[in-house]
Amino acid sequence: MKWLGKIALAVCVPLLALSLLEVAVRVYAHLASQERLITADSVLGWKLVPGAKQMYRKEEQPYFVAINSKGLRDREHSYDKPPEVFRIVVLGTSYVFGAGGVEASDRFTDILERSAKNVEVINMGVPAYSTDQEYLYLKTEGLKYHPDLVIFSAVFGDYNGSFSTINPAIGRPKGYFSLSGGRLVFHPPTFSGFYELAQRSYVLGLADLALSKISGVYRKAMRQRRDVLDLPTRFQVLKQLYASAGDLCRQQGSEFVVVYFPFRGQNGKGAIQQVIDDLAATEGMKTFDLMDTMLQINTTKPAYFAHDIHFNEYGHQVAAKALLDYLVNNALLNPATSQAAK
Repeated sequence: MKWLGKIALAVCVPLLALSLLEVAVRVYAHLASQERLITADSVLGWKLVPGAKQMYRKEEQPYFVAINSKGLRDREHSYDKPPEVFRIVVLGTSYVFGAGGVEASDRFTDILERSAKNVEVINMGVPAYSTDQEYLYLKTEGLKYHPDLVIFSAVFGDYNGSFSTINPAIGRPKGYFSLSGGRLVFHPPTFSGFYELAQRSYVLGLADLALSKISGVYRKAMRQRRDVLDLPTRFQVLKQLYASAGDLCRQQGSEFVVVYFPFRGQNGKGAIQQVIDDLAATEGMKTFDLMDTMLQINTTKPAYFAHDIHFNEYGHQVAAKALLDYLVNNALLNPATSQAAK
C-alpha cells in the first residue's frame, strides 16, 4: 500500500503541476492578447480559432488579429443574409487574410465593402490555404452565408500546395484530392498522436515550438512533406476543384469568380494561372488576374512589403479598386452601388 501511495503521488504531482502551468499559460495568453490563432482540423488540416486574439509580430510589421465566433478574421456575420444587401464571400489564403502586417480595416475586402452601397464582404482568408482547402471551406462553411457572389482566390503556390501532405510554410498536415472515374476523391489529413495533443495544450504547443527551433532533426521530421500525383493529373484535379466550386455556387444561385493574386516580383505566369486560363477558355469561367495591374503599379509606388511577398496597405487599395472595376464592368455588381474607392 505504501508503494501504491508513492506511485500515485509520483504520478499526480507532475500532472497537477502541468495542469496548473497549462492554466497559467492560457490566462497569460488571454490577458496579453497572445492566444493561439490556428488549430488542427480533421477535414481542412487547420483552421482559425474562434474568439482568439493576438498581436502578431513575426512578419514585416506588427498587426492585431482578432478572430470572430465563426473562426474568421472579420467582424461578426450571421448566416442569414440581411435584406437588401448584396453579399460577397471571399475565400483565400494569406493575401486575403492580410498577412505581412495589414490591419483588418485596410484589407482589400474591407475597402471593397466601403466602396459600395448595400454591399457586405465577408473575409474567409486563412493563412497557407491551397485550392483544395478553399473548396472544402466553401462547401462546409462559405455557402452557409448565402452569398450573391463568391470570390475564390488563387496564388502561385496552389499548384504544389494542393498536393502536399504537409504544408512546408507552416509545417501542418493537410489532405488532398485525387480523381477516380472523373470524380473528386478526398484523402483526409493524418495527425501524429503528439501533434494532436499539442493542438489541445498550450504547454505542449510551446514544447513543440521549442523543439522545432533547437532541433533540426525534429523540424525536418515534422515538416517532411510528401508530394502526391504527377503534374498532368494535378492539372486535371485543379480544374475539377474550380469547376466543382463553381457548380456549388450556381446550385445556390451565387455567381463565382476566380481571382489570381501575384507575389512580389512575379512577372511571368505560373502553372496555376494556366489552369485558370484554360477554365476561362473552355468552360467560360469568370476569372480575373491581378498580375499585370500589380506589376505596373509597383513600378511607380511599392504595392508590396519590402521584405515580404504580400501586398502592403497601398497594394490592398489597388487590388480593391481593380476588383471593383472588374465586378462592375462584368455586371457582377450593380454600377449604382459603386462609389469612389476609399
